[in-house]
Amino acid sequence: MSNKTVKLGARTWSSIVLFGLIGQIAWVVENMYFSRFMQNEITRAPYATTLMVAFSAVFATLSTLVGGALCDRCGKRKLFVTVGYVIWGFTIMMFALVPMKPDKSRVLLMVILVVAMDCVMSIIGSISNDAAFNTWICDVSDTSNRARVDTVLAVMPLIALAVVFGGFDSLTNADATTDDWKKFFILLGLITTIGGVIGLVLMKDKQGIKPNTDNAFITDFLYSLKPSVIKENKMLYICLSGFMVASISYQVYVNYLFNIVEGTMKITNYIIPIGIIMLVAAVGSVLVSSAMDKYGKKLFYYPAITISIVGSIIIWASKFFIGKNQTVLMLLLIVGGIMTIGVNLVMAGLFTASYRDYIPEGKEGLFQGCRMVMYVLVPMIVGPLVSQLIINIRNKGVTNDADIVYPMELFLGAAVVMLLCFIPAKIVKNALPEHNK
Repeated sequence: MSNKTVKLGARTWSSIVLFGLIGQIAWVVENMYFSRFMQNEITRAPYATTLMVAFSAVFATLSTLVGGALCDRCGKRKLFVTVGYVIWGFTIMMFALVPMKPDKSRVLLMVILVVAMDCVMSIIGSISNDAAFNTWICDVSDTSNRARVDTVLAVMPLIALAVVFGGFDSLTNADATTDDWKKFFILLGLITTIGGVIGLVLMKDKQGIKPNTDNAFITDFLYSLKPSVIKENKMLYICLSGFMVASISYQVYVNYLFNIVEGTMKITNYIIPIGIIMLVAAVGSVLVSSAMDKYGKKLFYYPAITISIVGSIIIWASKFFIGKNQTVLMLLLIVGGIMTIGVNLVMAGLFTASYRDYIPEGKEGLFQGCRMVMYVLVPMIVGPLVSQLIINIRNKGVTNDADIVYPMELFLGAAVVMLLCFIPAKIVKNALPEHNK
């Protein structure tokens, strides 16, 4: 097999960056700031965050299964992506209408409302981004450039976080007012909607894609979950399982990250350390992705997993310096954060690129559903449940929700989960062809 890298055109790269970035800006709002919104404005009880994340994952997965099948049946990707992003933005703006700081008697009602609205947002986002956009990525990329494309896409959450964090985080911190939160949701929703409008002019479907209506819709809907399909494409699913474990590890702490840094670690000026973490992790992961395309992926699996585990332990160990040595605390957060966040991006490049390589031609949309099951559904149910268990153990005896502390042991839990990633990594590494040595 040739090692020659097929270059993508400027228009293709522009579409990758535009929809990759704006899509991740919307997902940053959903994955991190909806949790903060729930914890700061509705209730700190972990059950609320767990319910929101879990139900969102269920609806996101079902929507991706439907969206992926529709993309293949219609032979179109651009329409679902661009129009979907326009609607997606409006679902974010709707959160500005949610009543905040409810009385204790109305907390459960508000939890249900926020969870329901999050599910609607996830349905639209999953069809347009997780199904249609990812199917389009499969169309325009190949084995010679997918590690680079997937790592660039994996960096987008960090850039998106930098955009949201640097430009809008002050509207959501502990001192944020109701009007601040309303501005936050309206502005971020507008960004997503405008991105969809721009894409109507910029994005192009790959030429030659034909509608695939050979099977009934329900057959396409369930295609990637059929035992026979799993058996025939077992390496594809093993690749998915690798990043699934990494995603579970990430989900153990990410939904509580802002309140851990601001509340538990008591770092009020957290823009500098978080900014350093994001910048170094993003740049480092892109450099590593280039090395993966040049030298092959085999060399990177074990070191990446090990570094992630060590990074999580370093952040956990910083608990011993809280309130004692702010300099050491910040240093440990930065070093550990670069290791864990940076490796999470590299893992995406490793496992997702390998997964795309195993997708049968003409079935790109049909295999987006199983990706969502293993990348989103399982991690966003299992991870928050692990978080809730750790938080409840740490807060045993606490009766007032306002007194709940989000413990540093969440990072230790993430490290333990990450150990399991060595299993799929070994299988995938051994199965890679010679040119990936």
